[in-house]
Amino acid sequence: MNATTKWFEHPLYLWMNKNDFSSMDRALEQGCTEEVVEGVLQNFENVELKEIRFYPAGTYREPEKTVLDNIDDFYLISMTQKVSKNHTGTFRVYLPVKWNHRFMGIAGAGSNNEVDWFTSVTFNVISWPMALMNGYACAVADNDTGIRLDCTWGFDDQGQVEWDHIEAWAYQTLHEMTVCAKALTEAAYGQKIIASYMHGTSGGGRQVISEALHFPEDYDGVWADGPSIDYLDLTFACLWAAVVEANEKHIVALEKYQAAFDLATSDPNMKDFPFDSRDIIWMDFINKLLDLDTPAGPITRRDLQVMVKTWDGPFTRNGKRMAYGFGPAIQQWPVDTVHTFYGYLQRKEDGLYGLMPIAEQNIRWFTGNPDFDLRTCSYEEYERIYLECRKAFSRYDFNETDFSAYAARGGKLIITHGTGDCVIPYQYAIDYYNRILDHFPSEKIMNDSVRLYMPYLAGHSILDWSGGAVACAVGMRALTEWTEHGIASDILPVVRYDFIHDEPARKGQVESFNQWKFRKSLKR
Repeated sequence: MNATTKWFEHPLYLWMNKNDFSSMDRALEQGCTEEVVEGVLQNFENVELKEIRFYPAGTYREPEKTVLDNIDDFYLISMTQKVSKNHTGTFRVYLPVKWNHRFMGIAGAGSNNEVDWFTSVTFNVISWPMALMNGYACAVADNDTGIRLDCTWGFDDQGQVEWDHIEAWAYQTLHEMTVCAKALTEAAYGQKIIASYMHGTSGGGRQVISEALHFPEDYDGVWADGPSIDYLDLTFACLWAAVVEANEKHIVALEKYQAAFDLATSDPNMKDFPFDSRDIIWMDFINKLLDLDTPAGPITRRDLQVMVKTWDGPFTRNGKRMAYGFGPAIQQWPVDTVHTFYGYLQRKEDGLYGLMPIAEQNIRWFTGNPDFDLRTCSYEEYERIYLECRKAFSRYDFNETDFSAYAARGGKLIITHGTGDCVIPYQYAIDYYNRILDHFPSEKIMNDSVRLYMPYLAGHSILDWSGGAVACAVGMRALTEWTEHGIASDILPVVRYDFIHDEPARKGQVESFNQWKFRKSLKR
């Protein structure tokens, strides 16, 4: 077994009992035919059949991708899906011969509709091979966006923004995939689906939330991990460190940020408390940093000014917050050579901070300029673009919170967001939770359908950052128990995992947010 695919059989990513799977070989022999599939597809004008193929247990290969050498028997129905005027995507349904009688929708990542399954196995995301290993029928629709973390696909060859393509990515593609795939699944097996699920992280978490909000009948249970909600604000949060450095023209050594991180995470009074330099608790902490000795020399007053401005996030000139920042207790640089994508305090060869590719491309979408250079952007220009985006593109903020229809049909939503998330500030999850509550008579009633868990110092959809996170197996087991048996978990286990030695580095637990001891001080 190769070094990648061994993780698909690891306890971190297996939550279903294979002894409970049903052998559906005879049903699929009769159901995975052109006649049956075309009979379903005639109800979906945007979808056309390409191929139906059986893959026997053993090795599965795709060009330029890691070989899956431990896959079980499955059928693959490949289709095309017309997603916009100029774009046709690939739509695939995977049907395991040994079925658990459930369906799993596969979400994407970043601004892409399909997760990069063949290199991101130790990401805490559910890809189609992982779903198959757990016995789910599952589906993927790529929306013709690719699988890399950028959104250049939003522009046509002439540099014009293709809003119909973006609209499909935002709302329609996954919904159409889900409805069609569930119909194909039931036709192929000749049986009803027991329950349908979707898990997604980051951009995939946003997709999960959009599905439950706008199409409440699609899924019975959904789990959004570190979701990229409040998308417009988030875009401006992700680029803020580079804007500060470009305008302040002062470079702060990473060792000074590391010293602040060490101090913040060692202080129990700082634990779980979002950063705001105007709070007395953080004012005292900031004062302790001045002249603090580090391997790069003492933290100077000028260093501290830039660090605090970076941590606070952007504000308008009249003092209104544009976006949250990443405080001193969030590690904004790679913990090792594996996680080089994470964190916005990383320098390129030219000595400048690298830019978050998704956020940089989003700015280019919203300005309509595929060549927009953020490094020439003044604070005033940054604010102007932000205010124009909020006025013109509110549909792409993904900040709606009315889950009452989803709750009314019995749907269950789990949101997890680590307080060490270095890609999406966790304050957005707190605000989002409180805004969801506006649509329910009480928090107790809301918690019958919606729950938030915030693991201390957990990173962005990974188990080996600065704190323990909720593993796929743990979260999906809890979601299944809640969805199918009505038993919600007040506490979930978390783990910080050492993937090199294949052992837990640290174990712990996280309480549901309604029990979070700091929550009263966070509601402002």
